[in-house]
Amino acid sequence: MIEREQADFFLAEAYNAAVRAGAKIMEIYTRYDDFFVSLKADSTPITIADKEAHTLIKHFLSATRIPLLSEEGRDLYFDERRGWDLFWMVDPLDGTEEFIKRNGEFTVNIALMVDNRPYLGVIYIPTTETIYFSDPDRGSFCKTAVRPEMSAEYTISRIFAGARRLPVVGERNMPMKVALSRSHESEQVREHIRRLQEQIGEVQIVEYGSSLKMCLVAEGSVDCYLRTTPTSEWDTAAGEAIARGAGVRVVSLGGEPLRYNEESLENPPFICLTKYLSGYEWQQ
Repeated sequence: MIEREQADFFLAEAYNAAVRAGAKIMEIYTRYDDFFVSLKADSTPITIADKEAHTLIKHFLSATRIPLLSEEGRDLYFDERRGWDLFWMVDPLDGTEEFIKRNGEFTVNIALMVDNRPYLGVIYIPTTETIYFSDPDRGSFCKTAVRPEMSAEYTISRIFAGARRLPVVGERNMPMKVALSRSHESEQVREHIRRLQEQIGEVQIVEYGSSLKMCLVAEGSVDCYLRTTPTSEWDTAAGEAIARGAGVRVVSLGGEPLRYNEESLENPPFICLTKYLSGYEWQQ
């Protein structure tokens, strides 16, 4: 059981770590001509910004004395982490492909996991100076004009000052908006879109990179986000915390909750949808 004072401390630490990492990423994004791109073992790209942001977040969150599982520190053995009941789940730069393309659609994702479930989450979009965050008791929020700062020291009162509670859109969009990945699509997704059109009517497709899509569903500006191509647990943990805090469902296409701290760290195909789609028959 996490007490209120502890929860506030953890949220502030995650918030400040995300903003500081965003500052480091933007320094590289705006000043470097070469991002020193290489390929990881799974053939996905990694840049100097991924590595620098990981190092910064790991160092900053070390003050909490809570173990950390990060995309750039994924080499922890399952036997070492399987007994964790409290840990950080981090993607220091979600949307590396978007970062390389310089389209601005990348985020910093930090989630606190309790009993292998997302307890609170922070997602920072440094290019737009927008941050989304959740608190298990207060709900989910969005705040703008949060500048990337290497020395960010937001207190809990400053974090909530001027923040908007999610969702900010209180009804279904007309036509309904479905978010898809800008860089990853599949025939399975296209089949679901066809089924959705048969049941609901006109559907507007919007494409975004990174976990920004889950934030937009939590916000209500998008009604649904469907993903069938591979993702990892750090891609969804913070976004799920924020989505659930806004009353949004995040489940596998079989209708099951996403599971975390699994041996493979890979997610099944999943859907993220607002309450206005409760009648949509999306299950496999």
